[in-house]
Amino acid sequence: MATKRALWNEYRATWDAFSRNLDRLQACAESGDRSLIESALVAVEESKAAHNAARDRLGEYLTGVTKSARVDTLRNQEDQIREKARLVWEISGKPQNSAEADWLLAERLVRSASAV
Repeated sequence: MATKRALWNEYRATWDAFSRNLDRLQACAESGDRSLIESALVAVEESKAAHNAARDRLGEYLTGVTKSARVDTLRNQEDQIREKARLVWEISGKPQNSAEADWLLAERLVRSASAV
């Protein structure tokens, strides 16, 4: 069983990784290179999922309430995909006729982050 200190350390480490990946995404967005942007988005989504999991483990430890006992207030997966697709579109400079490609990329991002 994880200790309180270990859970806090994991929480902080995953936050730091998420923050670094956001900085990288911003730098890639400024470059305009779509393949770099896509790679950075994947890293952001993966680190976000890892941080959320660490946050949940810490929360469960501190409250004694398990995830299955909490009411899930997160948006459904389609809302997450829609949000990511819009982000991809905006970061890419709002190109015309990219909706389908942006949606498909967003689906992959959300699914790959959920699998972590």
